[in-house]
Amino acid sequence: MILSLKQTLALVTLATIFAAAPAMADWEKLPPLPEANGGMACGVADDSIIVVGGTNWADGEKLWLDSVRRFDVKKGQWQTLDSLPHAFAYGAFASPADRSDFLLLGGTDGGAPRKTLVSHSGKSATSTTADNLPDQIVLSTGGVVGDEFLIVGGTDDAANIAGMTTQTFSFDLEKKTVSPLPDYPGKPFAIAASAAVGKELFVFGGANWNAADETVPNTTDCFAFSVETKKWRKLKSFPLDVRGHTAVALDDHRIYLAGGYGGAPAGFLAKSFIYDISSDTYTEARPLPYAATAGLVILDGYLYCIGGEDQMKSRTDSFWRIAVEKL
Repeated sequence: MILSLKQTLALVTLATIFAAAPAMADWEKLPPLPEANGGMACGVADDSIIVVGGTNWADGEKLWLDSVRRFDVKKGQWQTLDSLPHAFAYGAFASPADRSDFLLLGGTDGGAPRKTLVSHSGKSATSTTADNLPDQIVLSTGGVVGDEFLIVGGTDDAANIAGMTTQTFSFDLEKKTVSPLPDYPGKPFAIAASAAVGKELFVFGGANWNAADETVPNTTDCFAFSVETKKWRKLKSFPLDVRGHTAVALDDHRIYLAGGYGGAPAGFLAKSFIYDISSDTYTEARPLPYAATAGLVILDGYLYCIGGEDQMKSRTDSFWRIAVEKL
């Protein structure tokens, strides 16, 4: 039997759908974000998911958001909280296990670096000026270890990719002081994934700048910084060269990494891996329900996948979750 072109395409489409079904089976679709969003901060406070700031596009213009959204897990509803006094995007953020608040440090309002520490209780935000922060706090990565908010890499402007740095510093959450730390051992970078586990900050991949041909290659370099020894150690290289991916700690020895942008021709990715700290190995895991630079948050045994950049000059309002045990 000879199939027509239309029949052949229909069979290919069905095969693609069935191939994707096992990966999607355990993901649960939730009410979408109130607006499409990427570059936002997302975390946990007051037993709810908090999404702060971010960016999206309208009529070819990039918009910088000051909105604060709260997802009530029990009610399954989004709520709008008081906005920040300024827009916020591309900053470092963390929901430390030993703190009740959600923390944001640095980033940009679209015009200048934001030298502020924002603490959100899940109901309201408190903003503290931190003029002692360096300018290179945009597209940086970091995490909280004890009372130290560690910041690595980044630049002074989201458009200044050539200005990426290897700087590493600590912001003391109690004293509000800044202390320089040994530089990141790799090339100047930004837009990497990071997660704090134990007394270390783990940093995966990201983007470099190639001045010779003015391109932005991704890197597979991975390192961990110890707050006890004040030293970096090299980790096994990431399986993909990717930037804009997200890392989230599953427990005291595993980190889930997913999504991001793989450059051309790979484009935006849904692939994911679980990094085992004790064995320094990566195992391919359940992919995201869509390809994007999505935000990831863990709450009460579920991993939530939130918005992100899904195409160039595009953002998504997608919102899904999956039981951690299904990863």
